[in-house]
Amino acid sequence: MKKPSAADDLLAVLLWSLETLARPTPHAILESFEAWDYRRRLRPQLRQLERARFLERRSWEGEATLRLTEQGRAAAWGGVDPASRWQRPWDGRWRLLLFDLPARDQKLRLRLWRWLRTHRFGYLQLSVWLTPDAIDETHFPLQDLTLTPESFTVIQGRPVPPDSDTDLVISAWDFATINKHYGRVMALASVGQGLAETGKASTAKLRRWLAAERAAWLTAISHDPLLPERLCPPEYLGERAWEKRQATFRAMAKLV
Repeated sequence: MKKPSAADDLLAVLLWSLETLARPTPHAILESFEAWDYRRRLRPQLRQLERARFLERRSWEGEATLRLTEQGRAAAWGGVDPASRWQRPWDGRWRLLLFDLPARDQKLRLRLWRWLRTHRFGYLQLSVWLTPDAIDETHFPLQDLTLTPESFTVIQGRPVPPDSDTDLVISAWDFATINKHYGRVMALASVGQGLAETGKASTAKLRRWLAAERAAWLTAISHDPLLPERLCPPEYLGERAWEKRQATFRAMAKLV
């Protein structure tokens, strides 16, 4: 996994503060974060985030303001908006991807597995993966993976009783590990709440907490299929961790 950069960390902090400040200006942001990150050259980082289209500069009553773009928000959340993923509708049908690749073509097989993991497919067997979402040419890079039509097929349907949707979910994704990662996120959120309540944490301590929290969140979100809410197991911690993290952000925003 890519190590969070200084710009990534700043983007996360901006997400906290810009959510609560009615009209943040470049001057206000720089003044708020001067003690926090003076030696990290804040202005160049802001310009970098603007060039990456994570921030946009607007004018408000003759004064320039900075706002996070949708792309910036997604990046701060780990590349995806989990809330919108949980809330998306589901048509009640699973899509099973079955493929048959030559054993000698390990590079192609690994590329396909990597793509499936990246796109949050569930793993049933080495050559059987599933997703609750529709699959078409825009979702599945056949040309990039150089697969021929006879080497794969997609089956759409529902499990036959006594099997259920829950059985498929538990079989296809390792929710014990997923919850372990979210447990780490929730533990760090509690630490952040404590730092916010005291309001006396040093800049170095806040920076270390921020780096650890963001790394934990990126790990958790990368393992989570982010299924529609109705498919999530009862013991699933993702939404609870998200809410706890957001509460910590709101508390931390009062420090800046």
